[in-house]
Amino acid sequence: MTDSEKIMIAGCAAGATAAAIPTVYGFIKATAAAKPIADEDFLRTENAGFITENGVRTLLRGINLNDDIFYFTKADINSPKGYDVFYALESRFGSYGARQLVKKYYENFISPSDIKFIKKLGANCVRIPLRYRYLCKKESCRDDIDFGALDVLVEKCRKAGLYVIFELLSAPGFQNTDSACGSNDKSILFDSGKEGFEARNAAIRFWTQVAAHYKDEPTVAAYDLLNRPLCRIADWESMLDTLNKFYKRLYKAIRTVDERHIIIIEAAGTPDSLPNENELPNIAYGFYSHFRTTFETDALLNQVHIYKGNGIPCIVCKIRAEENLDSSLIALNDCGISWLIGDYKGSGLKSSYIFGGSVPEADLAFDSYDIIGEKWSKPLATKNFTENKEMTTVLKNAFKYGAGFVETAENQKKNRPQIKVRIGSKMIVGKT
Repeated sequence: MTDSEKIMIAGCAAGATAAAIPTVYGFIKATAAAKPIADEDFLRTENAGFITENGVRTLLRGINLNDDIFYFTKADINSPKGYDVFYALESRFGSYGARQLVKKYYENFISPSDIKFIKKLGANCVRIPLRYRYLCKKESCRDDIDFGALDVLVEKCRKAGLYVIFELLSAPGFQNTDSACGSNDKSILFDSGKEGFEARNAAIRFWTQVAAHYKDEPTVAAYDLLNRPLCRIADWESMLDTLNKFYKRLYKAIRTVDERHIIIIEAAGTPDSLPNENELPNIAYGFYSHFRTTFETDALLNQVHIYKGNGIPCIVCKIRAEENLDSSLIALNDCGISWLIGDYKGSGLKSSYIFGGSVPEADLAFDSYDIIGEKWSKPLATKNFTENKEMTTVLKNAFKYGAGFVETAENQKKNRPQIKVRIGSKMIVGKT
């Protein structure tokens, strides 16, 4: 290794080094140039980690591209959040008109300059939220997804060298009652009756369409099947069996059209809600955490250690560490765990936003089509928001340095094959 790739060996905060991998974790400063995502960069899982087709071990570290459409709206309805936004638009302007306005919103909320900014920070991955109602014309999700805008965003990420994780933020029937899901406090996805069964079938049709469309796209790192399943549902533990059976149905359905992409199965609430076994090939376990305390961080890392010991890679899909961001990222990097921060952009100046601010509120009950379009165009540009520079400074350091598979003195004495390791957007070379 060169002087610019010096290693500062650091112990894992929770002792979560994966025993299945015959290497040592440590801090690495990487310097090689980044490049667009190519076919050889197609990711799969191996030995509790992520590896490309040409043998590059990769840590995914990036940013959630939230949509937060409900923060900038007002409607003459009980709860102006999530899907109430779409229904309010649809009732006034029809399905096509509603979709055109939502499309305008997305185009301005995350622009090409935002992708460049994220890459410049040092990230190598973004997580893109999918809402079935904004993509499907029918509740049944029968072969009607319009991939146009999504394809454009994926292509921009490919050219920038950013992997993409698709997350189903809002599924048919709604997987939780959190406001971000848009469920308006009602979730039927895991109900035992007819409505729950039909919702699960619609979700399966949704994912098989997505998987069939992107099955050969190396920019797509993984499919995150359900964001925060069972969140804010009082009797969520009673639904765990239904959730895990549904995960297996989703997995099998996706594999009928796409055998290559990684599938992320997210925990419901605590990490121990996931099965402690690897029955399904090429999967990763996903987690969500606020990392409010050192105890919370250590508890998660200890559980992750168990899964990694069984060969299952883990990824923290969203970190909302308002108070312990720096120490949380150091702990995750020390242990070689992939992670994504959240959120990129939002209303107000929250410490968990990279960019925060306010824009003209669209009144969905009274504003004309053109006025809503104007409010959802230039005012949504990131230049009108305030950068959280304290947060971006922490992220630059976290993206720049990270745990990797490093060559030890013992390995140097052995005739081990050489391996490549991607740390963030950079590349280093070592031995197994």
